[in-house]
Amino acid sequence: MEMSHGSGQTLNDKEAMARRIAKFFEPGDVINLGIGAPLLVANNVADGVLVHTENGCVGVGEQVSRTDPTIPERTQLESFVNAGGIPFLPVPGAMVMSHAMSYAIIRGGHLAATVLGAFEVSQEGDLANWFTPGKFAGMGGAMDLCQAKKVIVMTTHCTKKGEPKLLKQCTLPLTCKGQVTHVVTERCVFEFIDGKMYLKEIREGYDLQNIKDNTDAEFIVADDLKTDVEY
Repeated sequence: MEMSHGSGQTLNDKEAMARRIAKFFEPGDVINLGIGAPLLVANNVADGVLVHTENGCVGVGEQVSRTDPTIPERTQLESFVNAGGIPFLPVPGAMVMSHAMSYAIIRGGHLAATVLGAFEVSQEGDLANWFTPGKFAGMGGAMDLCQAKKVIVMTTHCTKKGEPKLLKQCTLPLTCKGQVTHVVTERCVFEFIDGKMYLKEIREGYDLQNIKDNTDAEFIVADDLKTDVEY
């Protein structure tokens, strides 16, 4: 297993987090995946978990390449892209809808979960994921997606400079306040319960001291903490 113990994130780290996050979902759940690494979750969910994309589809399947010679032309692959512009194969029974209907699903709180990336997460479950100083910013649908029943953040534990991304308070403009339910990093899993941050799992290759040394947020070690968890 390729592990990243510093601030960097390997492809295997991303795939491992996607596999772990996929375990949150059960057949019948309708979930939405944010742009970037969260899209990898679609390749790992169980049959019957329906992936929603805000540009108008429930039933997003495996990500594929337009140049893949094994994909028959009759699938009209160019017509199926997720919110990140990546082609996918729809699963059997997939439904295509208008943008208005798609956002009615989101804003109506009908999503079982959303998986979003993050620049920062606070110990109270605040999320900042849309703006960094000096760079073009656009919130997109992230604020709306935080209406989901579960808001799961998929993120590196630290920045590329090695600074914690899990903080006592967010320093960047917020996407949502107090609505994050879980954080999954390449090192561990946190869950927010009654406004408090609990460490629930530590991935194999890491230990509690490593998590403490690289987390600014104050957290509670769960009584049922699992260690050496294989993602």
